[in-house]
Amino acid sequence: MKTNMNRARWALAVGLVSVAALAACDSVKTELLQPQNPGLIDPTAVTTPTAALALRIGALGRYKQVVNCGNGECAWAQSGLLTDEFKNADFQVPRADVDQRNMANDPNWNYSGTTQSRGFIRDAIDALKKYAPDSLSMIGELYAELGFIEMTLADNYCNGIPLGHTIAGVQTNGVPLTTQAVYDSANAHLDTAILKITGTDAQSVYARRAAQIFKARVLVMQGKFALAAAQVTVANVPTTYQYDMVFSATGGTNGLWTVANSIARITVADSFDIVNLLPNLIVNALPFASANDPRVPVLSGNVTVPKVTAEDQSTPMFLSQLWKGQFDPLVLASGVDARLIEAEAALNVPDITAMMVILNSLRTVRPLSLAAYAVPAMAALPTPGTQAAATALFFREKAFWTFGRGQRLPDMRRMVRLYPTVYADESKVFPKGVFFKGGNYGSDVNFPVPSVEQANPLFSACLDRKA
Repeated sequence: MKTNMNRARWALAVGLVSVAALAACDSVKTELLQPQNPGLIDPTAVTTPTAALALRIGALGRYKQVVNCGNGECAWAQSGLLTDEFKNADFQVPRADVDQRNMANDPNWNYSGTTQSRGFIRDAIDALKKYAPDSLSMIGELYAELGFIEMTLADNYCNGIPLGHTIAGVQTNGVPLTTQAVYDSANAHLDTAILKITGTDAQSVYARRAAQIFKARVLVMQGKFALAAAQVTVANVPTTYQYDMVFSATGGTNGLWTVANSIARITVADSFDIVNLLPNLIVNALPFASANDPRVPVLSGNVTVPKVTAEDQSTPMFLSQLWKGQFDPLVLASGVDARLIEAEAALNVPDITAMMVILNSLRTVRPLSLAAYAVPAMAALPTPGTQAAATALFFREKAFWTFGRGQRLPDMRRMVRLYPTVYADESKVFPKGVFFKGGNYGSDVNFPVPSVEQANPLFSACLDRKA
């Protein structure tokens, strides 16, 4: 496991260091890494393999848009607020609206940064194809990132996402697409990634595994469980594999650490809170803060770390110890994800016994890590007696294994769409009841595509807000 983890960090860390070095010695390449208008780079700016590789490094940095986008309005933090992972702890009304599941259309929540990342990645792919065409693994890894970004859009936003693009300076506006159509686009790019990454060297194998996990996640969102599991067998993706985002003084701070542990705008959520000095049960919410589960270690800002108080001075602060420091890594894809995908495929056979073998192996076999955090062993769980109980157990286990990594919202949306006999509608899945800052929880299950997209003449609003 240590070898995989170190390789993951080395791969992205070298990229970030290279960016710093290039910026220091070559102003032209600095502009390559920070194009003013993605997709509209002057063709004369990328005319050598070295410049194309520099553009690739900048494109890989776009992975961090899910956590580093300014003020914490990023995909992983905000989707955690919309679900039951995080709770709002500041004075900002738009962030409280997300937590309350009652959003207006205007907040961007980094929609622009996420969708514009597609332009950065496409530019890098085109440059490598032209000036370093033999770099198939590098090209394939960028296609995997492109698939990841489009998957992230489909995971978080409503039906009606435009996928416009600019090629050779010519802009094409995108028509509003259903989330399933956006998943189709992501799937096609991930197929391209896997087809291109055919090498047997360590870096190629490492990049291909990430592409296979991303593709399997897309297939799961489309209900294609057996096909998803076939992508991520133990032979393809060992349980110890990790594909991490790394951070540094030159490459940026861990955005989840910033918005939670540093400026205290969000806290690890729980299944209850305090309203008018009385405990208030949050229907459907998992007890992430109070469960004492080793996969979501927390410190209480009121007890264990008394100097840490919420930005609003009142919300109890529970700090995730998955990321203790500003440069702690975050997991983009892992062998744990692969096993959970196999477990869900078994659940849908249905083969509850096989599902439990996988889940209990994750709980008991060590060593096993989440980024830099070594997860202690846990006791095995008994086998549920019904399909409904097995489904509930699976999603609880997955929620604790993937905490804070942008998977809880798409999972909850999928629970509504694909498991209607267990979860009749959103009221059986998402937080409900009294909201601790006033009023009641709303009914939003995704983010609206913001009004900024209305500059696109083909777009007016979400097609619908269904899961």
